[in-house]
Amino acid sequence: MKSSIPRVGIIGAGFGGLAAAMELDRNGLGDYIVFERGDSVGGVWRANSYPGAACDVPSPIYSFSFELESDWSRRFGSQPEIHDYLVRTADKYGVTPKIRFGTEVIAASFDEDAGQWQVRLAGGETHRFDALICATGQLSRPKIPDVEGREEFSGIQFHSAEWIHGVDLVGKKVAVVGSGASAVQIVPAIADQVGELHVVQRSAYWIGNKWDHRTNPVLRRLLGTIPGLARLQHNIEWIWYESRAPLISRKAYPLQLGFEKWLRFKMFREIRDPELRSKVRPDYRFGCNRVLVSNKWYPTLDRDHVSLHTEGVERVTETGLVLTDGSHVEVDVIVWCTGFTASEYLAPIDIIGRDGRDLHAEWKRGPEAYLGISVAGYPNLFMMYGPNTGSLTNTVIYLLEKQARYVRLALQRIAGQGGWLDLRQDAQDEFNADLQGKLAGTVFTTGCPGWYHTEDGKVTAVWPGSHLAYARATDTVNFDNYEHGRAVSR
Repeated sequence: MKSSIPRVGIIGAGFGGLAAAMELDRNGLGDYIVFERGDSVGGVWRANSYPGAACDVPSPIYSFSFELESDWSRRFGSQPEIHDYLVRTADKYGVTPKIRFGTEVIAASFDEDAGQWQVRLAGGETHRFDALICATGQLSRPKIPDVEGREEFSGIQFHSAEWIHGVDLVGKKVAVVGSGASAVQIVPAIADQVGELHVVQRSAYWIGNKWDHRTNPVLRRLLGTIPGLARLQHNIEWIWYESRAPLISRKAYPLQLGFEKWLRFKMFREIRDPELRSKVRPDYRFGCNRVLVSNKWYPTLDRDHVSLHTEGVERVTETGLVLTDGSHVEVDVIVWCTGFTASEYLAPIDIIGRDGRDLHAEWKRGPEAYLGISVAGYPNLFMMYGPNTGSLTNTVIYLLEKQARYVRLALQRIAGQGGWLDLRQDAQDEFNADLQGKLAGTVFTTGCPGWYHTEDGKVTAVWPGSHLAYARATDTVNFDNYEHGRAVSR
């Protein structure tokens, strides 16, 4: 059979979508369109432009391995730098002309007779593709809790991922609802501007030191001129972070306990108030939730005009927040640092597979996939950063590159033989049974707060092993795990 390059639709132009697009282009599979609902590439790094926004993974490894950047201003890059890097990379590799910006995909259904995916856009326009790559990410849809009275608030309120930069915070009474990754960066960044700052903590996080520093100008020049030096820096950082993988095992409890003692000492060193120290101390094991990094979070909470509230928000009034203990916090601005609908993979896109199968209905009790990439019953549908591929110990960019390679190998098979590949259900079931068995031996199943698991305790967000283990698992495509079907008519 004559080889034919498949036409591919890619949803999303963040790190995952760009990784997939560049992998296809570099291997002769350049017949694709990228749909991006935003006005530029970047995904989470386009949307999250709040004060203090920066990466908590060193920039030498938070970049594509084939496009290392030597000119980061700091060890941990800022949001503008990361966004600019993605814009430049998309331009350099020729992806930008193939992106349709301001275009939202609302539905995709598989036509088994034609062996194609029909994609419907928000304006009603439809497209047909031989394969579909979904790179919508886990942190793309901001989540604001359905709190009574929220519409009654007379001040200004917004989610951290939808920051209104025209709002003047100088001298204002500001409430930051949440204490996770965004809040840890926002609170120190705005503390000097505001008159009062109220932080509503949903759950405490373990906070480590952020070993950040400005990049020496001489080093930056050397990284850009000496062949292999940037690669060496990348590899050293990567190995250092990869060495942390064993810490997620339940068997590593003595090590986890040691880190907990060290981080409690950080609390003691940076917070004067004993009562405040007790409020910020997590009640779960180290590594169970993402360990955040900041040198400013605790000292900022300990400032006189900053208050930490451990009671949740019961309702919103015209002038502020009523907490669950009945107290009223009067504020002018509310910043909702309440995360994203991270467990609702691919939502709100309607995904219909073979025989009318509805992906979100099947995922009602928790999403699952094979290697986080394929789902039985949805031929030629591939995911980037899908279920159970979240990274807590190293850089997610490495995983995205491995996923892009795996998808490319599958598409090359399709190009050579035609038709479609549909994951076998028994392969998916076997993989996920083994996955959940491995997760049972990790700290993620010890009663973690947060969004890594469903309400009934099924862990759906994180990978249970090392990044090297994931690389081995995705090194080749076992086509015996897939049914190879063919279109009835085209």
